[in-house]
Amino acid sequence: MTDFERYVLEEHVEDFNDGIISRRELLRRVTLITGSLAATLIVLEAMGCGGQPAGTAATPASRATSTPQPFATPPAQPTSDGITVQPDDKRIKVETLDVKGADGAPLITYAARPATGKPAGGILVVHENRGLVVHIKDVVRRVATAGFTSLSVDLLSRDGGADKLSDPAAYAAALGKRSASDMVADLRQAVSALSSSGVGDKVAMTGFCFGGGMVWNTLAAGAVVKAAVPFYGPAPQNMAGLATTSAAVFAVYAELDTRITGTRDQVEAQLKQSGRPYRIVVYPGVDHAFHNDTGPRYNATQAEAAWVAAVEWFRQYVR
Repeated sequence: MTDFERYVLEEHVEDFNDGIISRRELLRRVTLITGSLAATLIVLEAMGCGGQPAGTAATPASRATSTPQPFATPPAQPTSDGITVQPDDKRIKVETLDVKGADGAPLITYAARPATGKPAGGILVVHENRGLVVHIKDVVRRVATAGFTSLSVDLLSRDGGADKLSDPAAYAAALGKRSASDMVADLRQAVSALSSSGVGDKVAMTGFCFGGGMVWNTLAAGAVVKAAVPFYGPAPQNMAGLATTSAAVFAVYAELDTRITGTRDQVEAQLKQSGRPYRIVVYPGVDHAFHNDTGPRYNATQAEAAWVAAVEWFRQYVR
C-alpha cells in the first residue's frame, strides 16, 4: 500500500467514525483500494475500526455576520452546488491554459484571471482527492476575484479526470496509485505554465486536504514559488526538503484534525531552517476539510478567516 493509499484509507475511516458514511459504504470505498473484501476486513481490523462509528459528525456551522471583503470568500452557509462565484461573474474571466505533463500528456485544466488590470501574480490551486470538481473550480474563480490569475490541473488527467471518474471513492482509489513524484512533476509543469501566462515568477500554490499534502511535497521537491498556503495537508514524504524551500509558507491546520495537525511541529522544525517567513495557524473547534462548503465539516466562520488570511499572505509575498 502506498502512502497516498493509506492516507485515502484513513480519510474513509475518519468519515465512518464521524458518521458521514455507513459501514457498507466504508467497505465499498476501502475495497476499491485493497482489491478484495477479505483484505479490507483485515486492514480495518488492524486499524481498530469496529462495526460502529467512534463518533458523530459535527453540524456544519453557518456564519451570522462577517466583515465584507473586496474579493469572494467562502459562503455564509454550506452550498449544495459548490458555486459561490459564477463563471460569468463580471469581476473575472474564465480562460484556458494549456498544460502538458513531463511525459507530454495534455492535462485537464481550469483557469481564471481578473477581468481588468494586470494580475498581481498566479496561484496554483491543488484539488482534494476528488479531483477537479465544481468546488475547486469555484475556488479558482475566488482567487481571480482577489486579483490573481489562478489555475488548477486534474492529477488524473490521463484517466479522464473527475468528469470520467465521477465516483469520488473510485477517483480517490485511482489517485492513491499514482506516485508522489509523478504528481509533483505535473504540478511543476503547471507552475511553469502559470508563469508563462504573463505573471513571470510571481507564482504561489495552495491546496486542500490531499492537495495540501501535494503542496508540501512540491515544496519539498524544490519547486520555486514565492509563497504557499497548504490547508490541512499531510506532511511530505521528504520532510527534510522543506528546510530548503524558497517559499514563504502559511500552514493552515484544524484543531480537531489530530491525524494531520499532529505533524505540525515536525513541519515547523524544517521551515525554521529554511530562513523564509512562515506562519502556522491551528483554527479552533474545526475538523479536516472545514474550508469545503460542499462537505459535512464546513465551518463558515473559520473558513472565511483562513481564506482571508491566505489572500493576505499571497498579497504580501507574491511580488
